[in-house]
Amino acid sequence: MSDLVQEIADVPKEFFREGTQFIHRCTKPDRREFIKISQAVGMGFLIMGAIGYFIKLSEWNAFIGSRARRSAWTILILPPCLQYIYR
Repeated sequence: MSDLVQEIADVPKEFFREGTQFIHRCTKPDRREFIKISQAVGMGFLIMGAIGYFIKLSEWNAFIGSRARRSAWTILILPPCLQYIYR
């Protein structure tokens, strides 16, 4: 029974020890590395944003263009300025 308790107590200690070792090994990126990381993240945002925009655009066109799916709840959720397009 004491072995089980010792194993359970060792898990947080080992986690803390490994975490501190990791933090001590980490270094602050220099200017060039920071710029490269920022560019990669920016490109990712642009690509994912464009993909999301085109998906949303195609969903909106399918929603507005389909007259067979017209029901009371769709009329209620459309803004008044777009309801004339849907009818």
